[in-house]
Amino acid sequence: MVLEATNDKISFFKQYFSVLILIANIGFFVWQLMDPSGQMHIEAAFVPADFFAGVNLWTIFTSMFMHGDFIHIIMNMWFFLVITDNCEHAMGHVVYVITYFASGIFATMLHAWSTVFIPFWGETIAKFIPSLGASGAIFGLMAVYAILYPKNKFYLPTGTYMRKVTASYFIITYFITELTYAFFSFELTGTAHFAHVGGFVAGAIIAVIFKSVKGSSYKEKTK
Repeated sequence: MVLEATNDKISFFKQYFSVLILIANIGFFVWQLMDPSGQMHIEAAFVPADFFAGVNLWTIFTSMFMHGDFIHIIMNMWFFLVITDNCEHAMGHVVYVITYFASGIFATMLHAWSTVFIPFWGETIAKFIPSLGASGAIFGLMAVYAILYPKNKFYLPTGTYMRKVTASYFIITYFITELTYAFFSFELTGTAHFAHVGGFVAGAIIAVIFKSVKGSSYKEKTK
């Protein structure tokens, strides 16, 4: 798992929406585990076919807080914890939370439309497969981090040692990997890679606009 290489002294617990989002994701997952029917993660997940039929539209939001299993939520929340404090500190609470949800919604929409326009698996299978997870929104934050803090260093485990790389290198490489996977058959991975791509693109657009307006002033904020 990737780690920040240096302590930038930005407190996670001062980033109020980040704390609330983390609690919400964990809370929903515990709720899933307590569901006697075991169907909550399916009922609250996003199904493209339902979206195009105009039903269960609320799942656009609920699916952002659902996870398939322990590995799924641990991986998502780990990335979230690594990058979120910097993003909320830099952007401010309101812009941050707008970015988070905008990235998540755009991620879901791109995933939905990909099931129509990608001929490998579109109309036949993927349109009816539930998707869930905070990954799309988190990929949006990864784009924000790469644009606002490109020179920050991460430790990346590679075999027997930890390799130090820049945030921009790691995040852009990760995005290119997701973009590549997105154009392969859905059945190969079982992951909605276009949702990751969509979240990243939305976050990148917002971050570029934010940085063009604010310049580097966000770096001078009191930590």
